[in-house]
Amino acid sequence: MNISRHGIPEISKGTHFLVDKNGKLMYIDKTCENIFNVRPDECLDTIDFSTLQWVHSKDRDKVEENFQSAIHEDTPSKIKYNLAGQKGITLSHTLFPIHDNEGKLVSIHGFFEKHQPGNFHVPEKNNAFETLELFNQISLIVSKENSFEKTLSELLDKVLEFTKMESGGIYILNRETGNYILTAHSTVPEDFFQKHSEITREWKSLLPVIDEGKVVVIPDVSAPVPYADTGRKKSAINQGSHSFAGIPLINENSINGILMIRYPGIHEFTETGKRLFTIIGKQLGNSIKQANLIKQLQISREMYRDLFDNAADVIYTHDLEGNILSMNKTGLDTLHLDKKDILRLNIRDFLTEESLEVAQYMMSLTTQNEDIRFPVILEVIRVDGARSFIEFNIRPILEDGKPVAIHGIARDIDRRLKAEQNILIFNKALNLTLDGINVSDADHNITFINEAGAKMFGYKRMELIGQHASIFYAEEDLSNLTENVIPAMEKYGYWNGLILGRKKDGTAFPLEITLNSMMDEKGEPLVNLAIFRERKTVSSKIYQ
Repeated sequence: MNISRHGIPEISKGTHFLVDKNGKLMYIDKTCENIFNVRPDECLDTIDFSTLQWVHSKDRDKVEENFQSAIHEDTPSKIKYNLAGQKGITLSHTLFPIHDNEGKLVSIHGFFEKHQPGNFHVPEKNNAFETLELFNQISLIVSKENSFEKTLSELLDKVLEFTKMESGGIYILNRETGNYILTAHSTVPEDFFQKHSEITREWKSLLPVIDEGKVVVIPDVSAPVPYADTGRKKSAINQGSHSFAGIPLINENSINGILMIRYPGIHEFTETGKRLFTIIGKQLGNSIKQANLIKQLQISREMYRDLFDNAADVIYTHDLEGNILSMNKTGLDTLHLDKKDILRLNIRDFLTEESLEVAQYMMSLTTQNEDIRFPVILEVIRVDGARSFIEFNIRPILEDGKPVAIHGIARDIDRRLKAEQNILIFNKALNLTLDGINVSDADHNITFINEAGAKMFGYKRMELIGQHASIFYAEEDLSNLTENVIPAMEKYGYWNGLILGRKKDGTAFPLEITLNSMMDEKGEPLVNLAIFRERKTVSSKIYQ
């Protein structure tokens, strides 16, 4: 049967052949004479996988097992063995089963290769200085402040250049899913990128890389292969033949990624080459871990910068002479400054004389390594001349254990001081009034009472906090509380009238009282406010 070799590429100077499932040779190209030392027309009679006469007797069982494996397990396989009658000559062949559209095995496609020095396309041997230079360049790439993805891409390009591989990709471990994601790759077809963008455990050929951390070689033959099937010629696979190596990227005995490199043709990866790949894998693993840490640091810097710029408080640094080194946007807005102005200024430009004296004293304590754990309130003069009080918390920035600068967080407390002042005025007003004022919670437990109110009932203020408001009612008037006051408060949230009060010593006395409840959005009482005024003379009929 005449099988044309049209369209089959030259593959690593190997000899292409086709054999049927019974082991009979169907086709072999004329380069077979270079391997078997026979004329091309004698190759068809020499090669027979059913007899294996060209194989040294001690290797025939191994070759037979390999052939049967290709037939029954449907996996590409490569094997080395010795030739019969040619001492010291080692042969290898790679077998690839071919099936029809229904999955039926119709033939086996293979390549013979003769193992002799210089017979294979292997990477040029790199001396130790070149290898060290590669690692030096890897370190330089990582030290650049590039994005993580760009760093990976440059690392990949450098390794491909060094190993003289055609293309490749770096897959980084996703620790959440356990899969490896293609993060950087050289120029590859779009369909390859879509199909192989993630490595899972379905990639059986890569399990040694994933589980044991060993370099693995993966042949991927996909050449246009014509073969006989009911008189027709069919193309088995559409792409060219390639060989791959999967290299674990190891850091601290943990695989953090996989480097896939690709070479055209059936390529011989030598043991020396694999050892070199192992070393490169460890170096890349360490470098990628470092690059990832740099990436995380950059993210942290960006997050810190965002917090720094958008914090509600003023954040700043200055040297020991008071010269401003940095200040966030809140600080600039507080002082009414532009960013370009801040680095030309000193803290003394913003403080009153009294506050500057305090600040200088605090600075002297800081430079003596005194631990200042309390905030300092200083009066600041803004650019527009307005003044405000700022609360400062300061810490030294140390270098070799010695202060070299000051880091501070400050807060404008003008509003707080005014609020506190208003509260003081309000409290003073409450305590100056002659009326008793009492605040209780929803359960009528007393939370506040003014001096006049406490004095009216003969108590000190702190004696009443936490007591129930019924403490103000005489026993003989409790029915008035339960029948009139409480129902009105529950219905209207308001009551005004007269009650019979009770002092601490038990004395009953008349009171005019106004009660109000403050409600929440559901209409439930939050707090109750009571205003008392003592009545000197009241008809007893009022309490009937």
